[in-house]
Amino acid sequence: MSSVFCLLFWRRFIKELKINQDIAYDPVYLIDDTGCAQGAVSLDQAMYLAYEKGLDLALINGNAKPAVCKLMDYGKFLYSQNKQLAKQKARTHETEIKEVRLSIKIDPHDLEVKTNRIRQFLVRGDKVKISIKLKGREMMFASRVKDLIEKVRSESGGILEKPTERMGANFFTVITRGKNETQNS
Repeated sequence: MSSVFCLLFWRRFIKELKINQDIAYDPVYLIDDTGCAQGAVSLDQAMYLAYEKGLDLALINGNAKPAVCKLMDYGKFLYSQNKQLAKQKARTHETEIKEVRLSIKIDPHDLEVKTNRIRQFLVRGDKVKISIKLKGREMMFASRVKDLIEKVRSESGGILEKPTERMGANFFTVITRGKNETQNS
């Protein structure tokens, strides 16, 4: 069932051509399967050549005078289009915002682990939202939050996308990939 859905999904993005009996132009400019131009021929003659070679007659450009048609294996054409789209989709990475929560009393090793994780997110191309929540008496040490964020930023190698924001007892900032890392990848 999923393969049917996938095929229907990809069909929306693939340029579908009119083939064989769907073509309604009588004099057509024919290009054979090797890419050589055969010139203007009648539609019946082009259909006969396609049938003789076991290929499909595909309408490439209906706006031209005469319309341009090509002999091709239409199933193979759709397959190659699907493969190209799959490769393009595999190469693209949609940027996500990952959140990492820290505390003002974080242990140095825990901070190192979180910083390594932030670095992995940044290398992958994601943005990282750092949130620090102060509880109770920690509110007296709000000045340490900026030092902690700066330490995380410098160890992860990212840059601050926007300055640290404060919402009550919560502090937020977003770190993105550094410019020197963008050029290396």
